[in-house]
Amino acid sequence: MIPFGGASPGTMTRPSVTGPSLQARAGIQARLVLGNLLLVVISVAVTWAVAALVGPSLFRRYISNDEPLDPGALDRAEDAFHVANLLQAMVTTSVVILLTTVTSLFIARAIGRSVRTIATTATEIAAGRLGSRVPLPQPVPELDTLATAINELGHTIGATEATRRRLLTDLAHELRTPLATMDGYLQAIEDGLEAADSSTLAVLRGQVRRITRLADDINAVSAADEGRLAIVPRPASVGAISRDAVRAAQPSYAEKNVRLTTEGIADARAAVDPERIGQVLTNLLSNALRHTPPEGSVTLGLAATGREVVLTVRDSGEGIPAQHVPHVFERFYRAAPRNQHDGQGSGVGLTISRAIVIAHGGSITVDSPGAGRGTTVTLTLPRIR
Repeated sequence: MIPFGGASPGTMTRPSVTGPSLQARAGIQARLVLGNLLLVVISVAVTWAVAALVGPSLFRRYISNDEPLDPGALDRAEDAFHVANLLQAMVTTSVVILLTTVTSLFIARAIGRSVRTIATTATEIAAGRLGSRVPLPQPVPELDTLATAINELGHTIGATEATRRRLLTDLAHELRTPLATMDGYLQAIEDGLEAADSSTLAVLRGQVRRITRLADDINAVSAADEGRLAIVPRPASVGAISRDAVRAAQPSYAEKNVRLTTEGIADARAAVDPERIGQVLTNLLSNALRHTPPEGSVTLGLAATGREVVLTVRDSGEGIPAQHVPHVFERFYRAAPRNQHDGQGSGVGLTISRAIVIAHGGSITVDSPGAGRGTTVTLTLPRIR
């Protein structure tokens, strides 16, 4: 959870990160070239040692095993062998050094260029330019993996930053409305335009409850993010929990003239925390009511398969455009524009519901054919006999 006392989105303090120095950039190239040259030097030393020390004695031993030669001729043959052997070693060594140096420089430049690009992109991301990305693919598989990780990190940080800004904007909006209402009533009481009677106090208490509910929702989201949700599962009837949720929601549905029905509510059992699953169903039914116009309908269904209990909340409401469906479980995310929001929800109901369901070992999904075509939320829980 992001602390509320931090810097504003536009003035967020970022760590001071400087780019890699010229010495650091050249280091990998120099080390690669020097390492290859060291291998060449060792190979040359071994070759010369064999040619200068071992070769002549082997040559003399081989010749002495054949027909006897004049000592002077043998010395001349040995000198000729020695010179030819050393000349061959020198030519071979020169070619190897040349090829090794060229290859090392080519590889080092490619790797060094990739490392500089990755380092520059990481520095830009750390400095706040969250749209920076490393070009793919990279010449070495390990560097390609690193570049992909840097790109994913930038995407994640960018998404988190966008959520943080939206969170602060939504919080400011959610708090501004009840506070403005309370300030207006208090000012009217001071000016003698309103009496501090029971109806006025009821309005003020309602706004206080709204702020309290927002604070509770924020705390619940924080607990869900940190895995601190208190879950006490026990064998319970999901059908009974569903019927209780429907009875509690009926007055609100009747007030808005939305039909709430059930189907297949059987005595399926699961190891759940009844209060928490009841909270999930209440959130889903409230959310469906909020997005279903008068004369519409919402259906709570329950089905039991071999290993699962499946709950569905299906409404005939405004639906969700396809581009918004993957984001509906994000905290404070709303598909509708801010100016179309009725202010009744804090935007974290589905986030909390998903955390509760996952803590029970279940799953929850949202599906919508599109705007104006309704929405279906499907919740599954492990079944017990």
